[in-house]
Amino acid sequence: MKTSDLSPARQKLLVPCGDYPGALALVPPPTPRVLGLKGVGDELRRASNALELLKDLSSRLPNPDLIMRTADRREAVRSSQIEGTNAGVNDLLTYEATGSGEGLPPDVRVTRNYVVALEYGLQKMRESGTAALDSTLVKELHAHLTDGVEYSGTPGEFRKKQNWIGGGGNIYRARFVPPPPDRVPACMDDLELLLKYVPGEEEQMVLSLVMRMAIVHAQFETIHPFVDGNGRVGRILLPLMLAAEGYPPVYLAGYIKDNQREYYDGLAGVQLRDEWSEWVEFFAYGVEVAVQESMRTVLALEGILNRWKGQLAQLGLRSHSAVLKFPELMIGTPVLTAHHARNALGISFPAASAALAQLEKMGILVQPVKQERNRIFVAKEVIEVLNCPAMV
Repeated sequence: MKTSDLSPARQKLLVPCGDYPGALALVPPPTPRVLGLKGVGDELRRASNALELLKDLSSRLPNPDLIMRTADRREAVRSSQIEGTNAGVNDLLTYEATGSGEGLPPDVRVTRNYVVALEYGLQKMRESGTAALDSTLVKELHAHLTDGVEYSGTPGEFRKKQNWIGGGGNIYRARFVPPPPDRVPACMDDLELLLKYVPGEEEQMVLSLVMRMAIVHAQFETIHPFVDGNGRVGRILLPLMLAAEGYPPVYLAGYIKDNQREYYDGLAGVQLRDEWSEWVEFFAYGVEVAVQESMRTVLALEGILNRWKGQLAQLGLRSHSAVLKFPELMIGTPVLTAHHARNALGISFPAASAALAQLEKMGILVQPVKQERNRIFVAKEVIEVLNCPAMV
């Protein structure tokens, strides 16, 4: 990390890296609660308005959790791919349906861990709201992310060694060096104050939720509290902050993945030069894009669900017919096996098999690979929606 790349204010925050003679690390200043930025008000208002629209749309859905389940999986795939994984949406859903990684990318377990961490965090938000947003939760999210996969530190614990960003294995060529490990706990305690934000009596301006999300994410990535997995934990915190305040989770990994250079440049601008305006503008626009994608996804999946129900209604089936239970299941679980359907719906294996065969005959489900046993059925329309690019 070149001292000349840092602003004068940030240069004053440099400290020696004990294990690397001559190397310097940056201990970030306290998490800002007042930025006083100019020129980003319109972006912040549009992002906040978009969140309100999504909240209203979600409130009118009969069962929004079904649709959010598929969005969770798409986010897990995209966020993991930013870190270099190869597993796609179909791979993840197949892994969940079969419990086997046979024939799938080896890193599908990493992506599945993201789903577990995200769902764990969302459940904590439903139970306790903002009170659960603390360092303990951050560590628990990390433990879920690193469960059963190769990791050079202790899962769920802040790092005990120095790390750095860029430069390969050479700290002296790093683009950014976060604080030494002994400074991490205090930095995270400070960040926790913004995660649990309560406006102070002396504060003239209340920080909007979108502004807080932007600040928290940049500050978290500056602290870089874990040996690895910081990007994924930092991105998981964003929908959790929304859920804690009653909003549907909104996922930014698609926007970030499509704009990775701008994303990393924006973070570096904050980390090295306190350039908050550019970062907040980029982030707020990303929230707006992510909300628009969420609404497109919600409407598309709701349309598919209603069409499936209409097709089945035309068959004149009895109300207790097993196949009538499948539309909601397929929206939330678009890759199925007979065993999975039996367990999810509480029906017999023969009934599940017959229903899947009927849905395949109707063209609602397809079998990517024809096989006699352990057959996998895919609702291709749902997969196509999930594979749409974030920005269209």
